[in-house]
Amino acid sequence: MKTELVVGDIGKHRADMLVVNLFEGVKSPGGATGAVDKAIGGAISAAIRDGDFRGKWGETLFLRPGKGVAAPRVLVVGLGKREKFTLDHVRQSTLPVMQMAKKKKLSTVASVLHGAGAGGLDPEDAARFLGLGAVLSGYEYDRYKSEKAGRVSRFQVVEGNRRVAAKVRRGLSRGAKLGEAINWGRDLVAAPPGDLRPDGLARAARSLGGGKVRVKVFGRKEAEAWKMGGLLAVGKGSEVSPRLIVAEYRGGRPGARWTALVGKGVTFDTGGISLKKWEGMEKMKYDMAGGAGMLAAVRAAAALGIRRNIVAVVPAVENMLSGSAYRPGDVLRMMSGKTVEVLSTDAEGRLILADAITFAKKRYRPDVILDAATLTGACVVALGSVTMGMMGNGAEVLGRMRDASAASGERAWELPLHEEYREQIKSDVADLKNIGGPEGGAITAGYFLKEFAGDTPWVHMDIAGVAWMEKEKMGYAPGPTGVPVRLLVEFLQGGGGGDA
Repeated sequence: MKTELVVGDIGKHRADMLVVNLFEGVKSPGGATGAVDKAIGGAISAAIRDGDFRGKWGETLFLRPGKGVAAPRVLVVGLGKREKFTLDHVRQSTLPVMQMAKKKKLSTVASVLHGAGAGGLDPEDAARFLGLGAVLSGYEYDRYKSEKAGRVSRFQVVEGNRRVAAKVRRGLSRGAKLGEAINWGRDLVAAPPGDLRPDGLARAARSLGGGKVRVKVFGRKEAEAWKMGGLLAVGKGSEVSPRLIVAEYRGGRPGARWTALVGKGVTFDTGGISLKKWEGMEKMKYDMAGGAGMLAAVRAAAALGIRRNIVAVVPAVENMLSGSAYRPGDVLRMMSGKTVEVLSTDAEGRLILADAITFAKKRYRPDVILDAATLTGACVVALGSVTMGMMGNGAEVLGRMRDASAASGERAWELPLHEEYREQIKSDVADLKNIGGPEGGAITAGYFLKEFAGDTPWVHMDIAGVAWMEKEKMGYAPGPTGVPVRLLVEFLQGGGGGDA
Protein backbone atom coordinates (compact mmCIF):
# COMPACT_ATOMS: atom_id res chain seq x y z
CA MET A 1 0.00 0.00 0.00
CA LYS A 2 1.25 3.46 -0.91
CA THR A 3 0.85 6.26 1.63
CA GLU A 4 1.03 9.82 0.34
CA LEU A 5 0.22 13.43 1.11
CA VAL A 6 -2.21 15.45 -0.98
CA VAL A 7 -2.30 19.21 -0.44
CA GLY A 8 -5.73 20.63 -1.14
CA ASP A 9 -9.42 20.60 -0.30
CA ILE A 10 -10.66 17.20 0.85
CA GLY A 11 -14.15 17.89 -0.48
CA LYS A 12 -12.77 18.29 -3.98
CA HIS A 13 -10.42 15.33 -3.80
CA ARG A 14 -11.31 12.20 -5.77
CA ALA A 15 -11.00 8.95 -3.85
CA ASP A 16 -13.16 5.90 -3.23
CA MET A 17 -13.86 7.11 0.31
CA LEU A 18 -13.22 10.29 2.30
CA VAL A 19 -12.55 10.03 6.03
CA VAL A 20 -13.33 12.87 8.44
CA ASN A 21 -13.76 12.86 12.21
CA LEU A 22 -15.69 14.14 15.18
CA PHE A 23 -14.94 14.38 18.88
CA GLU A 24 -17.60 13.20 21.29
CA GLY A 25 -19.94 15.93 22.43
CA VAL A 26 -19.48 18.21 19.41
CA LYS A 27 -22.91 19.36 18.23
CA SER A 28 -21.83 21.39 15.22
CA PRO A 29 -18.84 20.02 13.28
CA GLY A 30 -16.11 22.43 12.23
CA GLY A 31 -12.92 22.35 10.20
CA ALA A 32 -12.73 19.84 7.37
CA THR A 33 -15.60 17.80 8.82
CA GLY A 34 -17.78 20.90 8.91
CA ALA A 35 -16.87 21.78 5.33
CA VAL A 36 -17.75 18.27 4.12
CA ASP A 37 -20.97 18.35 6.16
CA LYS A 38 -22.03 21.62 4.57
CA ALA A 39 -21.16 20.36 1.09
CA ILE A 40 -23.32 17.25 1.46
CA GLY A 41 -26.34 19.09 2.80
CA GLY A 42 -25.81 18.72 6.55
CA ALA A 43 -26.02 14.92 6.68
CA ILE A 44 -23.46 14.70 9.50
CA SER A 45 -25.20 17.39 11.56
CA ALA A 46 -28.51 15.60 11.05
CA ALA A 47 -27.04 12.32 12.31
CA ILE A 48 -25.72 14.11 15.41
CA ARG A 49 -29.04 15.86 16.01
CA ASP A 50 -31.03 12.65 15.65
CA GLY A 51 -28.70 10.67 17.93
CA ASP A 52 -27.47 8.37 15.16
CA PHE A 53 -23.85 9.45 15.67
CA ARG A 54 -22.23 10.96 18.75
CA GLY A 55 -18.52 10.81 18.00
CA LYS A 56 -17.82 8.17 20.64
CA TRP A 57 -14.50 6.37 20.42
CA GLY A 58 -14.62 3.69 17.71
CA GLU A 59 -18.03 4.79 16.40
CA THR A 60 -18.41 5.28 12.65
CA LEU A 61 -20.96 6.87 10.35
CA PHE A 62 -20.97 5.72 6.71
CA LEU A 63 -22.61 8.00 4.13
CA ARG A 64 -23.30 7.90 0.39
CA PRO A 65 -23.89 11.63 -0.23
CA GLY A 66 -24.50 11.44 -3.99
CA LYS A 67 -23.35 15.01 -4.53
CA GLY A 68 -21.42 17.87 -2.93
CA VAL A 69 -18.03 16.14 -2.72
CA ALA A 70 -15.91 14.46 -5.35
CA ALA A 71 -15.83 11.09 -3.57
CA PRO A 72 -18.84 8.74 -3.60
CA ARG A 73 -18.44 7.72 0.06
CA VAL A 74 -17.78 9.52 3.33
CA LEU A 75 -16.84 7.85 6.59
CA VAL A 76 -16.99 9.84 9.83
CA VAL A 77 -14.83 8.38 12.61
CA GLY A 78 -15.57 9.03 16.26
CA LEU A 79 -12.50 10.13 18.20
CA GLY A 80 -14.03 10.00 21.67
CA LYS A 81 -13.44 12.65 24.32
CA ARG A 82 -11.00 15.33 23.19
CA GLU A 83 -9.15 15.45 26.53
CA LYS A 84 -8.40 11.71 26.34
CA PHE A 85 -7.26 11.67 22.72
CA THR A 86 -3.59 10.73 22.26
CA LEU A 87 -1.18 10.06 19.42
CA ASP A 88 -1.74 6.34 19.79
CA HIS A 89 -5.46 6.96 19.35
CA VAL A 90 -4.54 8.41 15.95
CA ARG A 91 -3.01 5.03 15.09
CA GLN A 92 -5.94 3.08 16.48
CA SER A 93 -8.52 5.19 14.62
CA THR A 94 -7.38 3.73 11.30
CA LEU A 95 -8.57 0.19 12.04
CA PRO A 96 -12.32 0.80 11.45
CA VAL A 97 -11.38 2.84 8.37
CA MET A 98 -9.36 0.03 6.80
CA GLN A 99 -11.96 -2.54 7.83
CA MET A 100 -14.68 -0.54 6.07
CA ALA A 101 -12.50 -0.13 2.99
CA LYS A 102 -11.85 -3.87 2.93
CA LYS A 103 -15.54 -4.65 3.35
CA LYS A 104 -16.45 -2.32 0.47
CA LYS A 105 -13.45 -3.50 -1.61
CA LEU A 106 -12.14 0.04 -2.06
CA SER A 107 -8.80 0.94 -3.58
CA THR A 108 -8.15 4.54 -2.51
CA VAL A 109 -8.89 6.10 0.88
CA ALA A 110 -8.33 9.80 1.60
CA SER A 111 -8.33 11.02 5.19
CA VAL A 112 -8.01 14.22 7.15
CA LEU A 113 -5.20 14.35 9.71
CA HIS A 114 -6.81 13.28 12.98
CA GLY A 115 -5.95 15.27 16.08
CA ALA A 116 -3.84 17.98 14.47
CA GLY A 117 -6.61 20.59 14.55
CA ALA A 118 -8.98 20.66 17.50
CA GLY A 119 -7.02 17.82 19.10
CA GLY A 120 -3.96 20.04 19.49
CA LEU A 121 -1.43 17.39 18.39
CA ASP A 122 1.74 18.26 16.50
CA PRO A 123 1.01 17.74 12.76
CA GLU A 124 4.19 15.79 12.08
CA ASP A 125 3.63 13.45 15.03
CA ALA A 126 -0.04 13.01 14.13
CA ALA A 127 0.93 12.16 10.54
CA ARG A 128 3.53 9.67 11.76
CA PHE A 129 0.97 7.79 13.84
CA LEU A 130 -1.65 8.01 11.09
CA GLY A 131 0.72 6.56 8.50
CA LEU A 132 1.78 3.85 10.94
CA GLY A 133 -1.83 3.01 11.73
CA ALA A 134 -2.88 2.82 8.10
CA VAL A 135 -0.12 0.33 7.30
CA LEU A 136 -0.69 -1.77 10.42
CA SER A 137 -4.48 -1.76 10.04
CA GLY A 138 -4.25 -2.81 6.41
CA TYR A 139 -2.30 -5.94 7.37
CA GLU A 140 -3.66 -9.41 6.69
CA TYR A 141 -1.88 -12.75 6.43
CA ASP A 142 -3.70 -14.33 3.50
CA ARG A 143 -1.00 -16.47 1.90
CA TYR A 144 -3.10 -19.62 2.16
CA LYS A 145 -6.47 -18.16 1.24
CA SER A 146 -7.76 -19.14 -2.17
CA GLU A 147 -9.81 -15.95 -2.44
CA LYS A 148 -7.84 -12.87 -1.51
CA ALA A 149 -9.65 -10.01 0.17
CA GLY A 150 -9.53 -6.63 -1.50
CA ARG A 151 -6.80 -4.34 -0.26
CA VAL A 152 -6.40 -0.59 -0.22
CA SER A 153 -3.66 0.36 -2.66
CA ARG A 154 -3.44 4.05 -1.68
CA PHE A 155 -3.92 5.76 1.66
CA GLN A 156 -3.84 9.52 1.25
CA VAL A 157 -3.73 12.27 3.85
CA VAL A 158 -5.34 15.44 2.57
CA GLU A 159 -3.93 18.59 4.17
CA GLY A 160 -5.28 22.03 3.35
CA ASN A 161 -2.57 23.99 5.20
CA ARG A 162 0.42 24.32 2.90
CA ARG A 163 2.61 25.65 5.73
CA VAL A 164 2.63 22.29 7.51
CA ALA A 165 2.67 20.10 4.39
CA ALA A 166 6.40 19.30 4.62
CA LYS A 167 6.06 18.17 8.24
CA VAL A 168 3.03 16.07 7.47
CA ARG A 169 4.77 14.43 4.51
CA ARG A 170 7.83 13.63 6.64
CA GLY A 171 5.76 12.20 9.48
CA LEU A 172 3.61 10.14 7.14
CA SER A 173 6.68 8.65 5.46
CA ARG A 174 8.34 7.71 8.74
CA GLY A 175 5.19 6.13 10.11
CA ALA A 176 4.67 4.07 6.97
CA LYS A 177 8.29 2.84 6.98
CA LEU A 178 7.94 1.72 10.58
CA GLY A 179 4.65 0.00 9.80
CA GLU A 180 6.14 -1.85 6.83
CA ALA A 181 8.98 -3.19 9.00
CA ILE A 182 6.52 -4.30 11.68
CA ASN A 183 4.32 -6.06 9.11
CA TRP A 184 7.38 -7.92 7.82
CA GLY A 185 7.86 -9.29 11.32
CA ARG A 186 4.14 -10.05 11.68
CA ASP A 187 4.34 -12.25 8.59
CA LEU A 188 7.06 -14.30 10.30
CA VAL A 189 4.94 -14.77 13.42
CA ALA A 190 1.84 -15.70 11.40
CA ALA A 191 3.63 -18.23 9.19
CA PRO A 192 2.72 -21.90 9.81
CA PRO A 193 5.35 -23.64 11.96
CA GLY A 194 6.15 -26.13 9.21
CA ASP A 195 6.99 -23.24 6.89
CA LEU A 196 9.19 -21.35 9.32
CA ARG A 197 11.56 -23.60 11.19
CA PRO A 198 14.92 -22.37 12.54
CA ASP A 199 16.54 -22.57 9.12
CA GLY A 200 13.56 -20.73 7.59
CA LEU A 201 13.78 -17.92 10.12
CA ALA A 202 17.48 -17.62 9.28
CA ARG A 203 16.67 -17.36 5.56
CA ALA A 204 14.08 -14.68 6.23
CA ALA A 205 16.61 -12.69 8.26
CA ARG A 206 19.01 -12.63 5.32
CA SER A 207 16.57 -10.38 3.44
CA LEU A 208 16.91 -7.60 6.01
CA GLY A 209 17.79 -4.03 5.28
CA GLY A 210 18.40 -3.93 1.53
CA GLY A 211 22.16 -4.05 1.96
CA LYS A 212 22.22 -1.83 5.07
CA VAL A 213 22.15 -4.82 7.44
CA ARG A 214 24.77 -7.54 7.64
CA VAL A 215 23.35 -10.92 8.64
CA LYS A 216 25.40 -13.85 9.89
CA VAL A 217 23.95 -17.25 10.75
CA PHE A 218 25.73 -19.74 12.98
CA GLY A 219 24.79 -23.39 13.43
CA ARG A 220 25.40 -26.34 15.68
CA LYS A 221 29.15 -26.45 15.05
CA GLU A 222 29.70 -22.91 16.27
CA ALA A 223 27.29 -23.36 19.18
CA GLU A 224 29.27 -26.39 20.31
CA ALA A 225 32.55 -24.47 20.02
CA TRP A 226 31.09 -21.64 22.10
CA LYS A 227 29.67 -24.12 24.67
CA MET A 228 26.10 -22.86 24.28
CA GLY A 229 24.57 -25.51 26.50
CA GLY A 230 21.14 -23.89 26.58
CA LEU A 231 20.73 -23.43 22.84
CA LEU A 232 22.05 -26.90 22.06
CA ALA A 233 19.89 -28.63 24.67
CA VAL A 234 16.60 -27.03 23.64
CA GLY A 235 17.28 -27.79 19.98
CA LYS A 236 18.25 -31.42 20.51
CA GLY A 237 14.76 -32.82 20.01
CA SER A 238 14.30 -31.43 16.49
CA GLU A 239 15.64 -32.76 13.22
CA VAL A 240 16.41 -29.14 12.31
CA SER A 241 19.48 -28.00 14.20
CA PRO A 242 19.45 -24.69 16.07
CA ARG A 243 20.63 -21.45 14.52
CA LEU A 244 22.04 -18.28 16.03
CA ILE A 245 21.00 -15.34 13.85
CA VAL A 246 23.05 -12.14 14.15
CA ALA A 247 21.96 -9.00 12.27
CA GLU A 248 24.22 -5.92 12.42
CA TYR A 249 23.15 -2.42 11.47
CA ARG A 250 25.97 0.12 11.63
CA GLY A 251 24.06 3.39 11.74
CA GLY A 252 26.28 5.08 14.30
CA ARG A 253 29.78 6.39 13.94
CA PRO A 254 32.61 3.82 13.61
CA GLY A 255 33.71 2.67 17.01
CA ALA A 256 30.51 3.75 18.78
CA ARG A 257 29.05 1.32 21.30
CA TRP A 258 26.53 -1.28 20.23
CA THR A 259 22.96 -1.64 21.39
CA ALA A 260 22.07 -5.33 21.54
CA LEU A 261 18.55 -6.61 20.86
CA VAL A 262 18.07 -10.23 21.90
CA GLY A 263 14.88 -12.05 20.92
CA LYS A 264 13.50 -15.51 21.66
CA GLY A 265 13.23 -17.50 18.45
CA VAL A 266 11.40 -20.72 19.35
CA THR A 267 9.74 -21.36 16.00
CA PHE A 268 7.49 -24.02 17.55
CA ASP A 269 7.13 -25.05 21.17
CA THR A 270 5.61 -28.38 22.14
CA GLY A 271 6.96 -28.00 25.67
CA GLY A 272 9.33 -30.86 24.98
CA ILE A 273 9.09 -33.79 27.39
CA SER A 274 7.19 -31.46 29.76
CA LEU A 275 4.48 -31.54 27.12
CA LYS A 276 1.92 -28.73 26.79
CA LYS A 277 -1.80 -29.39 26.64
CA TRP A 278 -3.09 -29.85 23.11
CA GLU A 279 -5.57 -26.98 23.39
CA GLY A 280 -3.99 -23.93 21.81
CA MET A 281 -0.74 -25.64 20.88
CA GLU A 282 -1.20 -24.50 17.28
CA LYS A 283 -0.61 -20.97 18.55
CA MET A 284 2.91 -21.94 19.67
CA LYS A 285 4.15 -20.86 16.26
CA TYR A 286 4.09 -17.38 17.83
CA ASP A 287 6.81 -18.34 20.33
CA MET A 288 9.35 -16.65 18.08
CA ALA A 289 7.58 -13.27 18.23
CA GLY A 290 10.39 -11.78 20.32
CA GLY A 291 12.98 -12.79 17.74
CA ALA A 292 10.83 -11.56 14.86
CA GLY A 293 10.36 -8.28 16.70
CA MET A 294 14.09 -7.74 17.16
CA LEU A 295 14.78 -8.44 13.49
CA ALA A 296 11.92 -6.12 12.49
CA ALA A 297 13.35 -3.41 14.76
CA VAL A 298 16.67 -3.64 12.93
CA ARG A 299 14.82 -3.48 9.62
CA ALA A 300 13.00 -0.36 10.83
CA ALA A 301 16.24 1.23 12.07
CA ALA A 302 17.79 0.78 8.64
CA ALA A 303 14.71 2.15 6.85
CA LEU A 304 14.55 5.18 9.14
CA GLY A 305 18.29 5.81 9.16
CA ILE A 306 18.60 5.68 12.95
CA ARG A 307 22.06 6.85 13.96
CA ARG A 308 23.04 3.99 16.22
CA ASN A 309 25.00 0.76 15.96
CA ILE A 310 22.49 -2.01 16.59
CA VAL A 311 22.87 -5.77 16.64
CA ALA A 312 20.00 -8.25 16.89
CA VAL A 313 20.84 -11.69 18.28
CA VAL A 314 18.15 -14.32 17.79
CA PRO A 315 18.62 -17.91 19.00
CA ALA A 316 16.32 -20.01 16.79
CA VAL A 317 15.20 -23.51 17.81
CA GLU A 318 12.28 -25.93 17.76
CA ASN A 319 11.40 -27.38 21.16
CA MET A 320 10.33 -30.84 20.08
CA LEU A 321 9.83 -34.35 21.42
CA SER A 322 12.15 -37.16 20.33
CA GLY A 323 14.55 -39.74 21.71
CA SER A 324 17.28 -37.13 21.68
CA ALA A 325 15.30 -34.38 23.43
CA TYR A 326 16.67 -32.90 26.63
CA ARG A 327 15.10 -34.06 29.87
CA PRO A 328 13.91 -32.74 33.22
CA GLY A 329 16.78 -33.36 35.61
CA ASP A 330 19.49 -32.59 33.07
CA VAL A 331 22.20 -30.13 34.10
CA LEU A 332 23.39 -27.77 31.39
CA ARG A 333 26.61 -25.78 31.25
CA MET A 334 25.85 -22.45 29.63
CA MET A 335 28.11 -20.28 27.47
CA SER A 336 28.77 -18.07 30.49
CA GLY A 337 30.08 -21.05 32.46
CA LYS A 338 27.07 -21.13 34.83
CA THR A 339 25.30 -24.45 35.28
CA VAL A 340 21.52 -24.85 35.15
CA GLU A 341 19.35 -27.69 36.42
CA VAL A 342 16.38 -28.32 34.13
CA LEU A 343 13.16 -28.80 36.05
CA SER A 344 10.86 -28.16 33.08
CA THR A 345 11.69 -28.49 29.40
CA ASP A 346 8.82 -26.06 28.79
CA ALA A 347 10.87 -23.26 30.38
CA GLU A 348 13.12 -23.29 27.35
CA GLY A 349 13.05 -19.66 26.26
CA ARG A 350 15.16 -18.42 29.14
CA LEU A 351 17.78 -21.09 28.38
CA ILE A 352 18.36 -19.97 24.80
CA LEU A 353 18.13 -16.29 25.74
CA ALA A 354 20.77 -16.76 28.43
CA ASP A 355 23.28 -18.02 25.85
CA ALA A 356 22.31 -15.27 23.39
CA ILE A 357 22.77 -12.58 26.05
CA THR A 358 26.20 -14.00 26.89
CA PHE A 359 27.10 -14.05 23.20
CA ALA A 360 26.05 -10.41 22.77
CA LYS A 361 28.07 -9.38 25.83
CA LYS A 362 31.25 -11.19 24.78
CA ARG A 363 31.14 -10.40 21.06
CA TYR A 364 29.80 -6.81 21.05
CA ARG A 365 30.34 -5.39 24.57
CA PRO A 366 27.11 -3.38 24.22
CA ASP A 367 26.16 -0.32 26.23
CA VAL A 368 22.71 -1.83 26.75
CA ILE A 369 20.95 -5.16 26.14
CA LEU A 370 17.21 -5.30 25.48
CA ASP A 371 15.57 -8.70 25.24
CA ALA A 372 12.02 -9.65 24.29
CA ALA A 373 10.27 -12.97 24.60
CA THR A 374 6.91 -14.65 24.81
CA LEU A 375 8.33 -16.02 28.02
CA THR A 376 5.71 -16.80 30.67
CA GLY A 377 2.05 -17.49 31.10
CA ALA A 378 2.47 -15.88 34.50
CA CYS A 379 2.92 -12.50 32.84
CA VAL A 380 -0.35 -13.00 30.96
CA VAL A 381 -2.08 -13.74 34.27
CA ALA A 382 -0.55 -10.61 35.83
CA LEU A 383 -1.00 -8.08 33.03
CA GLY A 384 -3.39 -9.68 30.53
CA SER A 385 -3.32 -8.80 26.85
CA VAL A 386 -2.97 -5.04 27.36
CA THR A 387 0.51 -4.50 28.78
CA MET A 388 3.89 -6.21 28.48
CA GLY A 389 5.95 -6.94 31.58
CA MET A 390 9.27 -5.12 31.89
CA MET A 391 12.21 -5.83 34.21
CA GLY A 392 15.72 -4.47 34.33
CA ASN A 393 18.88 -3.99 36.35
CA GLY A 394 19.23 -0.20 36.34
CA ALA A 395 17.06 2.82 37.04
CA GLU A 396 18.46 4.86 34.15
CA VAL A 397 17.75 2.36 31.37
CA LEU A 398 14.36 1.48 32.85
CA GLY A 399 13.49 5.18 32.93
CA ARG A 400 14.37 5.51 29.25
CA MET A 401 12.20 2.51 28.47
CA ARG A 402 9.27 4.00 30.39
CA ASP A 403 9.65 7.21 28.39
CA ALA A 404 9.78 5.23 25.14
CA SER A 405 6.69 3.30 26.16
CA ALA A 406 4.75 6.50 26.82
CA ALA A 407 5.88 8.10 23.55
CA SER A 408 5.21 5.03 21.38
CA GLY A 409 1.90 4.03 22.94
CA GLU A 410 3.18 0.47 23.43
CA ARG A 411 2.49 -0.20 27.09
CA ALA A 412 5.11 -1.67 29.41
CA TRP A 413 4.84 -2.07 33.18
CA GLU A 414 7.84 -2.57 35.43
CA LEU A 415 7.90 -5.65 37.65
CA PRO A 416 10.31 -5.81 40.59
CA LEU A 417 13.52 -7.85 40.64
CA HIS A 418 14.16 -7.87 44.39
CA GLU A 419 17.04 -10.09 45.50
CA GLU A 420 14.66 -12.30 47.48
CA TYR A 421 13.34 -13.71 44.19
CA ARG A 422 16.74 -15.27 43.49
CA GLU A 423 16.12 -17.78 46.28
CA GLN A 424 13.45 -19.36 44.08
CA ILE A 425 15.88 -20.21 41.28
CA LYS A 426 18.68 -21.61 43.45
CA SER A 427 19.41 -25.26 42.69
CA ASP A 428 20.66 -27.98 45.01
CA VAL A 429 22.76 -29.54 42.23
CA ALA A 430 23.72 -26.59 39.98
CA ASP A 431 24.17 -22.83 40.08
CA LEU A 432 20.56 -22.18 39.00
CA LYS A 433 17.38 -24.02 38.13
CA ASN A 434 15.24 -23.00 35.17
CA ILE A 435 11.94 -22.47 37.00
CA GLY A 436 11.22 -20.89 40.36
CA GLY A 437 7.95 -22.49 41.34
CA PRO A 438 4.35 -21.27 41.17
CA GLU A 439 4.89 -17.84 42.76
CA GLY A 440 6.04 -14.83 40.74
CA GLY A 441 6.74 -16.84 37.61
CA ALA A 442 7.31 -13.86 35.30
CA ILE A 443 9.68 -12.28 37.82
CA THR A 444 11.74 -15.40 38.53
CA ALA A 445 12.13 -15.92 34.76
CA GLY A 446 13.37 -12.34 34.52
CA TYR A 447 15.72 -12.86 37.46
CA PHE A 448 17.15 -15.92 35.71
CA LEU A 449 18.07 -13.72 32.73
CA LYS A 450 19.46 -11.03 35.04
CA GLU A 451 22.06 -13.54 36.19
CA PHE A 452 23.45 -13.61 32.65
CA ALA A 453 23.15 -9.89 31.89
CA GLY A 454 25.41 -9.14 34.85
CA ASP A 455 26.53 -5.51 35.09
CA THR A 456 25.56 -4.59 31.52
CA PRO A 457 22.50 -2.30 31.54
CA TRP A 458 19.66 -4.60 30.57
CA VAL A 459 15.88 -4.67 30.19
CA HIS A 460 13.74 -7.75 29.66
CA MET A 461 10.29 -7.53 28.04
CA ASP A 462 7.84 -10.37 28.54
CA ILE A 463 5.45 -10.03 25.60
CA ALA A 464 3.54 -13.30 26.04
CA GLY A 465 0.21 -11.53 26.52
CA VAL A 466 0.53 -8.86 23.84
CA ALA A 467 2.33 -10.47 20.89
CA TRP A 468 -0.90 -12.04 19.59
CA MET A 469 -4.46 -10.73 19.90
CA GLU A 470 -7.26 -13.27 20.12
CA LYS A 471 -9.84 -10.58 19.40
CA GLU A 472 -9.82 -7.01 18.16
CA LYS A 473 -8.20 -4.72 20.71
CA MET A 474 -6.23 -1.46 20.89
CA GLY A 475 -6.23 -0.94 17.14
CA TYR A 476 -5.16 -4.49 16.27
CA ALA A 477 -7.21 -7.07 14.43
CA PRO A 478 -6.87 -10.66 15.71
CA GLY A 479 -3.43 -12.10 15.03
CA PRO A 480 0.19 -10.99 15.52
CA THR A 481 0.74 -7.42 16.71
CA GLY A 482 4.43 -6.78 16.06
CA VAL A 483 5.07 -5.83 19.69
CA PRO A 484 7.58 -4.49 20.85
CA VAL A 485 8.95 -2.86 17.68
CA ARG A 486 7.29 0.54 18.20
CA LEU A 487 8.69 0.75 21.72
CA LEU A 488 12.16 -0.32 20.60
CA VAL A 489 12.33 2.18 17.74
CA GLU A 490 11.29 5.00 20.07
CA PHE A 491 14.04 3.93 22.49
CA LEU A 492 16.64 3.65 19.73
CA GLN A 493 15.81 7.13 18.42
CA GLY A 494 16.21 8.60 21.89
CA GLY A 495 19.36 9.86 23.55
CA GLY A 496 22.14 7.84 25.15
CA GLY A 497 24.55 5.39 23.60
CA GLY A 498 25.84 5.07 20.05
CA ASP A 499 25.46 8.19 17.97
CA ALA A 500 21.73 8.73 18.31
